[in-house]
Amino acid sequence: MQTAKTDLIIVGAGILGLSAAIQAAEQGLKVKVFEKDAQPVGATRRNFGMVGTSTLSRPDAKWREYALATREFYQRIQAQTDISFQQRDGLYVANTALEWQVLNEFAQAAPHYQIPVTLLSKQQLFEKYRYFNPETAIRGALLFHEDYSVEPHSVGLSLLQYAEKLGVEIYCNACVLQTQSLQGTAHIRLATGQTFTANKVLICHGEVTQLLYPDLLQQKGLLRCTLQMAMTKPLKVTLNSSIYSGLSISRYPAFEICPSHQDLKNQSQTGLVETYGIHILIKQNQFGQLILGDSHEYYPIDETPQFNQREEINQFILQYCKENIGLELPEIESRWNGYYLTHPTELACVTEAEPNIFLVSAIAGKGMTTGAGFMKEMLENYVL
Repeated sequence: MQTAKTDLIIVGAGILGLSAAIQAAEQGLKVKVFEKDAQPVGATRRNFGMVGTSTLSRPDAKWREYALATREFYQRIQAQTDISFQQRDGLYVANTALEWQVLNEFAQAAPHYQIPVTLLSKQQLFEKYRYFNPETAIRGALLFHEDYSVEPHSVGLSLLQYAEKLGVEIYCNACVLQTQSLQGTAHIRLATGQTFTANKVLICHGEVTQLLYPDLLQQKGLLRCTLQMAMTKPLKVTLNSSIYSGLSISRYPAFEICPSHQDLKNQSQTGLVETYGIHILIKQNQFGQLILGDSHEYYPIDETPQFNQREEINQFILQYCKENIGLELPEIESRWNGYYLTHPTELACVTEAEPNIFLVSAIAGKGMTTGAGFMKEMLENYVL
């Protein structure tokens, strides 16, 4: 049975799909969202909940604008209903001379890009954050004041419920098996056999590539990234900041503006760190537990996703936290793998698979920080 045509159908209720649905509804469009699972469980769920507004892109790049627009998106919704969005400083800790040099260089450049930061000496760091072990070889840290936090276990469901309040029709446990364009109208068919039509379709499929246009996605040369993550039992103290290691300084694009950054990459990207793309993040959730990770392993999308964890990565992360960050971690309570798609050269891929049917893919690990701003532009370019 076919229903009346709607303005926009979105396949996938992750952060990209939901932020597109909300912004389209705000523009007066009639929107339907189809999610194959009971609620968002992909990268929108399996992440730290860090919104690194300042560091996930170069400050002189387009993605910085997406990050600022995404911040505005969250702030606007948070003012109306609690989606767990709150300001939380990002604390980048330096152990080596080069890491400290890069932080100093960034602190000098930050005012030019209107990025509020505070450089902390070793003494200032230990006075402000007494949970660090002062015997650790920490040289200092850089505090980013426009970083934010969400709760990954709840933010997807909160945004889904907010979209419903705006009139978006949400269909969960609704797997879209086929989309096609006929005479300018986009058609979708569910696994149940139900069909729906729309003027436009956005497919925000996350890392799922085998259902819709698998050959086209294969041709794009996309890679699947596997990330190892863990969660501890509750820590008795409140961290107040999200903690980033010196390995994050060498990995994150914002620091590329620093003259010493390439030397730092050459120094730090060796051994297990280079092989498995390890950089260490610590984020405390609302229950006091610490979300800990992570690593990055890349495979062609036609290969089987990695289901096991490498114990050598787990042990490296625990040892690094003890020796370099000086934070006494509680016992590990659970571990999981996260997955996302990435492209070897593009920061995201948008493809018109058929007339009025668009694949939005491979935003990699930037979705929570930049996704809403990115999707706002996608709507302006292809839908509105």
